Amino acid sequence: MDKTSRRRRAGAGPDALLLQNYRRNVTSLVLYESLWGLGVPFVLYLSVVPAYLTALGTSKTLIGFVMSLWSVLVPLQLLSGHYFNGPRRLRTMVALYLGGVGLRLAYDVLALFVPGMWTPASLVTGLVLALIGYVCMLIIGQAIYAGVLTDNIPRKRRGWVFGVRTLGLGLGGILTGAAAAWVLHRWPSPVNYRVSFLIGDSIWAVSCFVLLRVRDVAAPAARRVEKGFLGSLRDKLRQLVANPNYRIFIFSHLLNALAAALASFLVPFARERLAVPDGTLATLGIIFLAAGAILGLAIGRIADRFGYRLVGVIQSTLLLAFFVIAIAARSFAAVCVAYGLYSIVAQTLSFVLVNMSVELCPDLAPADLAALGGSMVVPFVAVMSPLAGTIIDLTGSYQSVFFIGATVATIALLGFGLLVREPRTGRLYQFRQGPLQ
Repeated sequence: MDKTSRRRRAGAGPDALLLQNYRRNVTSLVLYESLWGLGVPFVLYLSVVPAYLTALGTSKTLIGFVMSLWSVLVPLQLLSGHYFNGPRRLRTMVALYLGGVGLRLAYDVLALFVPGMWTPASLVTGLVLALIGYVCMLIIGQAIYAGVLTDNIPRKRRGWVFGVRTLGLGLGGILTGAAAAWVLHRWPSPVNYRVSFLIGDSIWAVSCFVLLRVRDVAAPAARRVEKGFLGSLRDKLRQLVANPNYRIFIFSHLLNALAAALASFLVPFARERLAVPDGTLATLGIIFLAAGAILGLAIGRIADRFGYRLVGVIQSTLLLAFFVIAIAARSFAAVCVAYGLYSIVAQTLSFVLVNMSVELCPDLAPADLAALGGSMVVPFVAVMSPLAGTIIDLTGSYQSVFFIGATVATIALLGFGLLVREPRTGRLYQFRQGPLQ
């Protein structure tokens, strides 16, 4: 068969246009994730940020609030599907990413090179404000990113592409992990964290430009919005709530998200209760990335072959194991093992949310599903994380929070194992109205 015949035959399938740009897009996405990974050990939100706040002497309640920002601000993603889901969505996403990282860079430069302008309270306030702006912009951009990824990757290859992306992210971070540890050792605390932030955020700013190489061939055409934002949102939400399979899935996913929010307190626990030094804590960043690099491909293959329900079961199991280890932890080695389990869950939560939602509700856009699903989880995580921080401040007990997390993870495991169903198995909940007597 000659090349022309092969092209004609390939053009017959619905994924033909996606496959024509598949190699370029996957290469660009993996390159972006790898470059982003180079900066992660210096600025990892789940470990370096709470460690820096702890070094500044902030309360656990404030740390819990900062850790919950990714959940509290998720409703902003609702703007993505309504206002930014057009032919220029990729450029909008890059602009949002650069804006968010730019806010952090502004704080890094001023805190490091103009220390005289800060008081201890303003250092904390400036960081929190910069993080709020950063999270706002990245959250809006991430919903667009979810749409670009899902729309431009054939359905049966999405899990594999997720695995390759996490592999690139992990390898990038592993390459710079030693350098991040050296930075935290080289300067006294908290200056070492500011140097680390400056390096990592600079790398992130550069990596954003790689996304411009992606060909968003599945970008929706410019359209006239017939309904207002609230009317459109109401219709989409009704469609989700009317689906019993989605309701059961989102509840089980919520429980995993709550447990993961409680797991983030492992970092201040290690610093305060086990007296782990700042440089050693940088190891957690390497573990976070290595866990994704090693197991990302396996999780992706499981999702492609067996479905996202099984990935949810794995998440709940890993979280339960995490809390069991955290409760009994007396050494940094135990913390590392537990953090590795948590890292796998943290990197796969949004992956499961978007892709399982797309399978259950194929009529809605991925960006809308990411935004709506995340927004349903928000009120609970927004309360849980600061409340857990307050419990620690009042009682001084991290174990009590870990016990709560273990209970939540167990209920989530039962939900995914016994209740959640998905289309690929052919077993879905269907409610029919019976005849009136």
